Amino acid sequence: AQTGEIPSSLGLITPLQTFDVESNNMEGELFKPEYAGPNGLTEIENWRVSLNNFVGSVPSEIGRWTKIQNLWFADNGITGIIPSEIGSLENMGAFLFYKNQVMGTLPAEIGNMNVLTWIDMEDNNIVGTIPESFYTNLDLEEVILKNNKLAGGISSSIGDLTRLARFWASFNLMSGTIPTQVGNLVNLEELELQNNKLTGPLPSEMGNMNSIEFLSAELNTLTGTIPPELFSPQLGGLRILYLNNNELNGPIPDNYGLATRLKDLWLFNNQLTGTLPLISEGEFLFLEELLLNDNDLTGVVDESLCLIRNDTGKGNLGVFHTDCQPPPDGGAPQIQCSCCTACYV
Repeated sequence: AQTGEIPSSLGLITPLQTFDVESNNMEGELFKPEYAGPNGLTEIENWRVSLNNFVGSVPSEIGRWTKIQNLWFADNGITGIIPSEIGSLENMGAFLFYKNQVMGTLPAEIGNMNVLTWIDMEDNNIVGTIPESFYTNLDLEEVILKNNKLAGGISSSIGDLTRLARFWASFNLMSGTIPTQVGNLVNLEELELQNNKLTGPLPSEMGNMNSIEFLSAELNTLTGTIPPELFSPQLGGLRILYLNNNELNGPIPDNYGLATRLKDLWLFNNQLTGTLPLISEGEFLFLEELLLNDNDLTGVVDESLCLIRNDTGKGNLGVFHTDCQPPPDGGAPQIQCSCCTACYV
């Protein structure tokens, strides 16, 4: 692996377009003034220096790199803020700075990067809100904001980002409701919102996200009922649905078995009521985990669910949790289940 620092003389290679030293053991100041300062490189298009041990901060002079298309410095020791001059990089398609110690807010000027398709800032210390201007980057396909300290709400303008395939905003401090405009995101495959402070209902418009495969909204304070649209055949690719640890109420939708490709359905630790709906033959054939414990469900688990256990030869269900444990002081369990793999009180 390459070691040492980036030589200051790099700035003398004025026609330089690509610099790639990813996945090495290089160290030292990443953005030296000789190549990233007032008289530095101006023809650079690709700056790929992720997975090293570089330090320092992003200088305001980064705005002079107006031809940059890929600015990657993920998994280093970069500190400081993202300067507002980042908005001058109107040709940038990918901006990757995950796993650093970058702090401060996202500058409003980030909305000027109108060909940006991929931004990944996971595992930093970004605070404040997502600026409204961010949602004007209409070419965005991957937005990874995970594990920062972002607050505020998700703008209804997210519905304008119709090319989005991934939106990860989990492990932040985001509040407010999930906007109904998420239903416009027909190319969205992965939506991660878990471990925030989101409130309000799950919008029924989520049933229009017909490319969704992974939907995670657990560990929030969501209320209301689970919309049956989430189990519509229109969402035929949905494999993971995590809604646990919220305050959802009402019954489990009768049509939940229509989610034919569903692998994991986690609804535990809510306030769901009623009985567990039966399923028809041919439904839930791919289901492996069904976690329903710590709710207010009652009744008897229908035999149709027992028939899809992975020890029957007819299904793949191997983890099935309900409140089928009798209470410590005696009496009948909340749910009667002959095929659950774990029982809770």
